[in-house]
Amino acid sequence: MAHKGSDAYLDVQQADDGAPVVEAGASAQREYSFSLAVAIKDLDLLLPIDANADARVTWGEVKAAMPLVLALLDRDANLAPPPELQAGSQAAAAKCRLEWQFEGIERRGDGAYVRMLARARCLAAQALAFRYSLFRNQDATHRLLVAGRIAGKDLLTTISPQQPDSLLLSPATPTGSDNAAGMVPGTHSSSGWSAFRDYLVLGVHHLIKGYDHLAFLLALVLPLRLRVFGHTTRALTRAAAPDYAGNAWWALLRTVTAFTIGHSITLMLATFGWTQVSPGWVEPAIASSIAVTALLNLRPVPWIRTDVLALLFGLVHGYGFAGLLLEAAAPTGLLPWALAGFNMGVEAGQLMAVSGWVLLAQAVVGRPWYTSLVVGGGSAQLALLAAWWFWQRVS
Repeated sequence: MAHKGSDAYLDVQQADDGAPVVEAGASAQREYSFSLAVAIKDLDLLLPIDANADARVTWGEVKAAMPLVLALLDRDANLAPPPELQAGSQAAAAKCRLEWQFEGIERRGDGAYVRMLARARCLAAQALAFRYSLFRNQDATHRLLVAGRIAGKDLLTTISPQQPDSLLLSPATPTGSDNAAGMVPGTHSSSGWSAFRDYLVLGVHHLIKGYDHLAFLLALVLPLRLRVFGHTTRALTRAAAPDYAGNAWWALLRTVTAFTIGHSITLMLATFGWTQVSPGWVEPAIASSIAVTALLNLRPVPWIRTDVLALLFGLVHGYGFAGLLLEAAAPTGLLPWALAGFNMGVEAGQLMAVSGWVLLAQAVVGRPWYTSLVVGGGSAQLALLAAWWFWQRVS
């Protein structure tokens, strides 16, 4: 899908929510379970999942490639050995390691994923960190969305394979302390603020990589002659429409604000589970919104208010944005923070995109051929691109 980046999903749970320990004293151990979902289309970048290259992955091909997948995950998605055990107990270090096992195939919003399960038993006093470097050299936009619960505290964050450090799940506890004798060690669980911060960055990333959302924004702003310097101008098309009878900057503010309100409403409704929609109709509808807006630039309809159009289509785009939050399965306590951060990130990315276009357009906005070439030609290309996306999503 044009708006969906490369994402994987990790769920981490501490057995019995941190209550019992396997042993007592300095040898106290805790058990953790890990569930990892990685897209088959992403794995095909690294391994010959589609062995016969016919663009159709069969169950037989998945099973045949599974030994290679497991070896890859053992190398690039595992617990980082704590420094205190690197030169110490090799037996303890071996237990505190993930041995991935294939669980099955699951369907997510953007296709089929392989689901892998693993368990680890680690000393309660040692640091617990997850190292993830999958797709580091193949896809700089890839992200791992992490959720779970450790020691009675919710966990919600993201990992980029480009980051040098491992994700600290639980810090080390000094041997001989009360915690080492059986109490739950302190964990690096997510606070509301950290979840807000991580998902704000993810929202910016999601918008900038969402080519269909960017195309819709471009279709909205193309008819406006937006000058940073110089006299005030009016919209180039739909000039007879009441909502475009004023300043182009005022038209831009109303239109983008209407789009923001629209997608914020449905993003919230879908994220909290108050409404449910199928990507089967949302994805083609997003493509259709681009085509309709672009065609209206070519054939203006005076009675259609562009800000109202942006509001209505924003409701559809909001369901597209919500897909990532729903897939991440954020803990209930941190979900409002993640939603707020993600929505703010989308708005920040939207502001960056519109500002980038305004600055880029300054070189040609005063040219006499701006209407015919930039608005007309650009809208025609956007309509064709949207038609292609629509066909992809319904076929």
